[in-house]
Amino acid sequence: MRYHCLPTIGAIACFVAMTAARADAQLIELQPGARVRVRAPEVVAGRLEAVVIARSGDTVTLTTPRGAPIPVPLGAITAAEVSRGRSHSDGAVKGLKLGTGIGLAMGLLSAIGYDAGSDACGSEPCENDLTPGELVAASLITGATLGAGIGAMVGAEHWERLTIPARVVVRRDRDRLTLALAISF
Repeated sequence: MRYHCLPTIGAIACFVAMTAARADAQLIELQPGARVRVRAPEVVAGRLEAVVIARSGDTVTLTTPRGAPIPVPLGAITAAEVSRGRSHSDGAVKGLKLGTGIGLAMGLLSAIGYDAGSDACGSEPCENDLTPGELVAASLITGATLGAGIGAMVGAEHWERLTIPARVVVRRDRDRLTLALAISF
C-alpha cells in the first residue's frame, strides 16, 4: 500500500514551518516600550492601540492607559502597526485634508449667503466683486493652506504597518485532512 499524500503533507509541513518563522521575524518590532496598534479578533474586538509591556516566546502583553494587561498570542494577530513618533509631513497631510473640507464648507456657505444678499455693498459700487465660484475656490485654497501649515507645525503620529505573512493551518478531523490558509491584507 503506497501513500501518495506523504510528499504533499511534507511540503505543507515545510511551508507551515517557514511561515511561522517569518511571522515571528516580522513581528520582532513588538518589543517592550513600543507603541502599537494591533488587530487580534480572537482576543479583542476591533483595533487595539496600546504599549507593549512584555514579550515572551509567542505572546506579547499589551496595556492601555485605562485597562489591565492583555496577553496576545502572536498567532492571533492579523494586523499590526508600530509608532515611529511624530511626523511633520504626516501632520501636514492630515491638516490639508481637514482644512480643505472646512474651507470648502465655509466657501459654500459664504457663496450661498453672498448670493442671497446680492446687495452686499449697499448703494456704493463694489470694486471687489467675486462670483460665488471664486468665493468657494478662495475659501477652499485658504482652508487647505492654513490646515497644511498648522498640521505641519503640530505634527501627527507616524504609524508603520508590519507585514503579517500568510498562515497555513493543517488539521486532521476524523478521516480527512483540513488545510486552511489565512491571508491578511
